[in-house]
Amino acid sequence: MGEGRVLQLLGPSSGGIRRHVAHLAERLQARSWDVTVGGPAGVLDGLAPLDHEVDVPSGADAGALVRSARSLRAAVAGVDLVHAHGLKAGWLASSLRPRPPLVVTVHNLVLPEVGAVAPVLQALEAGLPARADAVIAVSRQIARRFSGARGAGRITVVAPASPSPRAGCDREAVRARLGVEPGEELVVGVGRLHPQKGFDVLVEAMAELDRRRPRVRLALVGAGPAEGELRRQVVSLGLGEVVTLVGASPCAADELGAADVMALASRWEGWPLVVAEAVALGTPVVATAVGGVPEVVVDGVTGRLVVPGCPAALADGLEAVLADPAGARRRAEAARRHLQARFPPAALVDGVEEAYALARQRPRRSPRPAAGGQP
Repeated sequence: MGEGRVLQLLGPSSGGIRRHVAHLAERLQARSWDVTVGGPAGVLDGLAPLDHEVDVPSGADAGALVRSARSLRAAVAGVDLVHAHGLKAGWLASSLRPRPPLVVTVHNLVLPEVGAVAPVLQALEAGLPARADAVIAVSRQIARRFSGARGAGRITVVAPASPSPRAGCDREAVRARLGVEPGEELVVGVGRLHPQKGFDVLVEAMAELDRRRPRVRLALVGAGPAEGELRRQVVSLGLGEVVTLVGASPCAADELGAADVMALASRWEGWPLVVAEAVALGTPVVATAVGGVPEVVVDGVTGRLVVPGCPAALADGLEAVLADPAGARRRAEAARRHLQARFPPAALVDGVEEAYALARQRPRRSPRPAAGGQP
């Protein structure tokens, strides 16, 4: 396809969304799209060039959205299509009058746990499909959220992707750096240290697992607002020799590749790239059945699924994998084949290009500037 200039727009991000956007930009350029990327300063953290600094706000302040729209106008000048990633970037792009055709990828849903702003954000979320020309949902569970909403017929499901992970260090060297001694088993959790990720549940599960298998260690890889509370929890449970918070890693594939099992304890996810990355590295996975995870992990076939928010269930799943390493390796290999067959690398760009075609074919409305010419 590759016909036109497209702006990839993302808001504040510290996880998989920015890796996905950088990877998507590269894949689209390989198909002859002219791609630029816009977002807050530093959001890509060196993963790819940031062509336009657009201060997409992290909150729901309407005034901040209006101010951000001014910086977005320069970024969209001359582009044929805008592809916004996330609720705030999508709402910001949809506010421009006039604007190019707009595709929005919904990577996550607004949960009540975000606090007092949840009703405002949920209202913005519900109205987004009607404001965009096409919508991509990263999982079927997210797509179902918009069932019956105006514009739901323009929603397609396209799983995100990131570059194939490659460990840069020797497995045993990584385990030694993490303090794992010969004969010990290693569980690894990777992600932003945020309540959504359920690392508190994983730490509690480790307390139970330590009673059953005292030579199991957990390494938590990441940084975030929940770090202090997690450190206090580790101390209160007496797990100082069991759980290590190692901070953010420049190459989390090293820790994933060194693990005997990767644990995802999230309370909610859209499509966690870390699961696909662990699968690609051949690491067995125990994960909560949230978001798009069941589309990759089939319980007992390609990994283990557990209910979210239940430390005992998570401990049981981890113990089952560690107690049967040969079976875990078989399931990990089945997961790798399943991922390659169901989500081949070309599927990402094929699906995105279909959404682009849909957006560009949609009849354009006449511009209706707001009073004073502001969006």
